[in-house]
Amino acid sequence: MSDLKLGGPFTNHLVLERESENLIWGWDLPGQRVAITIEANKRRYDEVAVIATSDGRWSVRLPKLAAGGPYRMRIAGSSEVTLTDVMAGEVWLVSGQSNMEWKLGQTDNADDEIASARFNGIRVLTVPDLAASAAEDTFEAPWCVCGPDTAADFTAVGYFFARELHQRLGVPVGIIDASWGGTCVEAWTSLEALRPVVPELPDELAESARDSIQIERIREDYLQRIQAWERNSLPADPGNLGMLDGWASDNFDDSDWKEMELPRFWQTDGLNFNGVVWFRKVVELPKSWAGRELLIKLGAIDDFDQTYFNGVLVGEHPDGTPDAFKTKREYQISRSLARPGRNVIAVRVFDHCGTGGFAGPKSAMTLSKADGTTKILPLAGTWKYAVELEIPLVSMQVFRTYPPPPRVLAEQHAPAALYHGMIAPLLPYGLRGFLWYQGENNVEHYRHYRNRLVAMIRDWRTRFGQGTLPFLLVQLAGFRATDEWPHLREAQAEVCGEPRVAMATAIDVGCADDIHPRNKSVVGERLARIALHDVYGQVDVSCHGPEFEQIAIDGRRVRVFYRYAQGLRTTDASTEVKGFELAGRSGQFAPAEARIDGETMLVEASNIEQPVAVRYAWHDYLELNLVNAASLPALPFRTDGAGPK
Repeated sequence: MSDLKLGGPFTNHLVLERESENLIWGWDLPGQRVAITIEANKRRYDEVAVIATSDGRWSVRLPKLAAGGPYRMRIAGSSEVTLTDVMAGEVWLVSGQSNMEWKLGQTDNADDEIASARFNGIRVLTVPDLAASAAEDTFEAPWCVCGPDTAADFTAVGYFFARELHQRLGVPVGIIDASWGGTCVEAWTSLEALRPVVPELPDELAESARDSIQIERIREDYLQRIQAWERNSLPADPGNLGMLDGWASDNFDDSDWKEMELPRFWQTDGLNFNGVVWFRKVVELPKSWAGRELLIKLGAIDDFDQTYFNGVLVGEHPDGTPDAFKTKREYQISRSLARPGRNVIAVRVFDHCGTGGFAGPKSAMTLSKADGTTKILPLAGTWKYAVELEIPLVSMQVFRTYPPPPRVLAEQHAPAALYHGMIAPLLPYGLRGFLWYQGENNVEHYRHYRNRLVAMIRDWRTRFGQGTLPFLLVQLAGFRATDEWPHLREAQAEVCGEPRVAMATAIDVGCADDIHPRNKSVVGERLARIALHDVYGQVDVSCHGPEFEQIAIDGRRVRVFYRYAQGLRTTDASTEVKGFELAGRSGQFAPAEARIDGETMLVEASNIEQPVAVRYAWHDYLELNLVNAASLPALPFRTDGAGPK
């Protein structure tokens, strides 16, 4: 190392765990003395100092800081770094796959949520995605202060959790977001922790090493498999007929086109089909913009687009573009196209399954000069639209048959790859606890999930070296998937047998045809309830939904007893409680009638005279209506121990 360098988490605006001797680390010249001083409100804390080791590494514990700030931290070694706007408060590491990674700008009511996200005391550090074969020691990413200009890219679950804590505790909250969509628990766990619970690990690592030699052949074979799957499973773009009809032209007469407020998915506007829809908007450019290069931003478009400015194609993500549905569109517009006054933007969107259109938020849709020297013209609002092609709605369930990539082509799936790349560089940053939303990618191997998640939890706690840190997880939301889905939920519930592990269920906020439910505020707030009650001692905060305790069989009727059952009710005022099933001696389950009786449930089925087992919400997706007085949903359970029949 040539001069002073700080570890990845230490940037301006960082949040340190309050009233803790937080460890700070970095690198400098071997033998160099590194001294740290902290100031706030004219108070100067005692200097702490350390000598860099022979490899240049240094670390030192900071004095305890009271909640609040801002603090100013000066680190002096062979050179000097000053960190400003440092806060002390509560710090949580959030991790998992896409439902944790999911951004605030993609959630329900995103525009309103972003506009109101004015919390100087909430900061988010997003760890860059990195899969690595050995432990990384640092990364580069800033802490971001929460505001309308930054919040859209925050983890939604993490933001809603932080907002609730910040408002209830009155202290700063820092969220460290280390999440990556479509990843498995094994990737987030160190090899040392995996070996006792993954017997096949040595063979898997050896196979991956062999495959890496033939990676180009494997990549080409996989590409051909994907292309074959797409041809057989998804509708293809039939060709740009609208362009032939002049729909991109700036002088096309669109007076008979209908109007739609963007951003939105057109299915939410009553267009219940996939296919091709064109959108047009007239923008008025000031004279100073004429003959200047422009930049158009449209946010993510689901799925594919061709974008025109005054009839000329300025950018596209055509059918077949990988991950097009989540790619933010940014296109340069040539200076020859920009003219004062009336200009026309036209966007052709092809959607081959699920929802289609503009993902938003409103702030993502703008037009500006490419050099960024002047104001931004908002593009959200009223657009004209016309349908080029209707295709019957294709469910997202089609992706259940999508060919999974070989591990050598998806390094993020490799054992320990994300532990190495995204967790190791954080060690041992001062934390209050962990949030975890993951499991979808482990459903197929649900039998192993409990042991592997427990191994990860113990591994993280040991490596962060701060005792039995609280670990709060999210049980999988409802999604029409496979019969294995409820088994994974059961495995998640079993993990709560570990000390200081608790679970928030999301079974009632799922979406039948979308693995990414947009109602992330409910999930974040439920996690916050658990933290407030279990971690911060606010016993007046209810955090548990009804949890199964035992049954009593009386003839053909079964009584179900619950914990946390005060105020049992249905969300739709119905006397019928949905989701219960009974099985007789044959072991075959059948739908049952269930009604609330005080703090218990009475369950019976007309075609089962001698019930022996009961289960509730034991499906991938169900519409459910049972909650307690705190409006928290009842958790799934079964008493048979044999799985679905």
